[in-house]
Amino acid sequence: MIKATEIKKVYNPNKQNELAVLKGINLDIREGEFCTIIGKSGSGKTTLLKCLSGLESVTSGVIKVKQQDILNFSKKQMNAFRRNDIAFVFQEYNLIDDLTLHENIYLEHQPSDEIEHLIDVWDIRKAIHLFPNQCSGGQQQKAAILRALVKQVRILFCDEPTGALDGKSSKEVLSVLQEIQESHQTTILLITHNEQITQISNRVITIHDGEKVSDDINTEVKLARNLEW
Repeated sequence: MIKATEIKKVYNPNKQNELAVLKGINLDIREGEFCTIIGKSGSGKTTLLKCLSGLESVTSGVIKVKQQDILNFSKKQMNAFRRNDIAFVFQEYNLIDDLTLHENIYLEHQPSDEIEHLIDVWDIRKAIHLFPNQCSGGQQQKAAILRALVKQVRILFCDEPTGALDGKSSKEVLSVLQEIQESHQTTILLITHNEQITQISNRVITIHDGEKVSDDINTEVKLARNLEW
């Protein structure tokens, strides 16, 4: 589903303040995998996620998604790719300030029973017609996650999706991600510094100082609801 070959990302190349963030990373992520990329702050994992999803260019290397070379996409092709094939959940909520949570969740999509059910299960119904600045961080993050889920895409990129949530809410969100992976064969690429989340992943990739230091298959995947937070 996602194949990256010798990905390098260098900021300010050939200058005094040159910074190599990614140093030749290779990945081959299969369709339907729940893959966690873990690493300390500054390890390059967020930059890697942005490169794999086409949000950032690379200095060198090849990235293929569903056998398409996304680095050679035209602007029109890239916009279609982002609109139809992938969705994002960022650490920053990226909600539209003058839309309510409900409007932020659906945007151009029609309401669905599945999403409406999650609005109730996640206990944000009471805030659903408020604007983002009237809501807690947890309520905004849940809305941002639902906005991604409503697209029903094949690939979901997640940047610390539980960073602003308490233990109970974190397990609720991760449980839904697991269910979507299993029921829709959605490929999930999630970055985190939280070791707990690796327990629910099929695949765990560790990044350190811009390099991949391990790539392990998890043979004993736990259910998110059974995590001890």
